[in-house]
Amino acid sequence: MRTFLALAAAALLAAAAPAQRAVGSAYAQQAQALRELQYQVQTLAARFDAIEQRQSSLAARIAALERGSGDSGLASKDEVAALRSDLAAVRSAQGRLRDEIVEDLSARISAIAKRQEQARAAEARERQAERQRSGYSHTVEAGQTLSAIALAYKVSVKAIMQANNITDPTKLRVGQTLFIPDP
Repeated sequence: MRTFLALAAAALLAAAAPAQRAVGSAYAQQAQALRELQYQVQTLAARFDAIEQRQSSLAARIAALERGSGDSGLASKDEVAALRSDLAAVRSAQGRLRDEIVEDLSARISAIAKRQEQARAAEARERQAERQRSGYSHTVEAGQTLSAIALAYKVSVKAIMQANNITDPTKLRVGQTLFIPDP
């Protein structure tokens, strides 16, 4: 489980790396969330270690009692039964903790990925807006095609389609004004 926690922390760091491109407070918030998450992973790792130590201790006591190092056979059997019950409870707690860790980390990684995707989308919109700021205005004339217009301005058809939110390049209208981004 310790390995799992280390891998989870590494995954969180890797997931946050692309977010470093995000600007200003969005990055600062993600960095803070990551620091908090790393602290929580360390806390969970410590809890998990404590459970593993308790489990080892109980298993050692059970083994010692089964070898006959107890006071009497009857007391040893009762103590072994109590220890086995305690060990089962510790294992159950360990399973619940593992499930809690996996569920919590999965949700947090998903949230970080969602925020990163939103930051990337905002960045893409900003780049698109920047591209749209410099360019030309073109009024479609009879017989013109999008590919002919693109060729005349030395830009790609795709760039013109994106700049004008065109989904079907065959549906140009005479008199339609197009924004032609700089190449």
